[in-house]
Amino acid sequence: MISKGWFLQGHVDKQETCLITSNETYDQYVSTQKRLEERDHQQDEERARQEAALRQQAEEKEKQKFNQRKQADARTCVEAEREDVERAGLSPEVRQVLDKGNDFLDKIHRSNDAIPGEEISRKISRMELIIAKIFERAKAHPEIIPDLNRLMDYYLPMTVKLLNAYEEMDSQPVQGENITSSKKEIEETIDTLNVAFEKLLDSIFEDTAMDVSSDISVLNTVLAQEGLTEDELIRMRKEAEKNRL
Repeated sequence: MISKGWFLQGHVDKQETCLITSNETYDQYVSTQKRLEERDHQQDEERARQEAALRQQAEEKEKQKFNQRKQADARTCVEAEREDVERAGLSPEVRQVLDKGNDFLDKIHRSNDAIPGEEISRKISRMELIIAKIFERAKAHPEIIPDLNRLMDYYLPMTVKLLNAYEEMDSQPVQGENITSSKKEIEETIDTLNVAFEKLLDSIFEDTAMDVSSDISVLNTVLAQEGLTEDELIRMRKEAEKNRL
């Protein structure tokens, strides 16, 4: 129809689905289409920038994770080397005790993982921490290892045995009076063991505590002799004031 001259100002839209019968309307249509295309182009560019930013963030996170893993691996290697050096300086008897202690710790930790109760788990975690500290002290001061004979030969084996029993009873789908009563008794025993292990840990620091106390006493004596303690400074100021009067 346009080609035949029926619509002198006739135009069709871009999709060729609509007839526009005036130049003014067509100009408005073209202007609107241009703005829409510019808006779509800007949106495409914005999406591209956002996607690029997200990719960059993801790459940076991966790079950070890689560096963290690399650093962790390096620390692990250093710690392993240091552990080997430290172990090399220990006697076979000391290494045997420490290895046996770590084996007990692993068993206690596995039981802790297998037992879901929060309260009992908290108690076992506390026990793990105390026992680990005892063996750290034994590694640094092997002379205390003879004091751990009772711990190694009785307390820790009995602890593992009780935790294994608790784990087995706790896994039963039906728990009657006997199971409930036994579990409660084991929980109370763990409290008792934790107190005992804390006392043992404190006792193996007795020599250090005595040395610290002795050092502090000597230090205070020297400071007092040189007039550097607070009481001595006050006394000296008072004497100076009397002399001025």
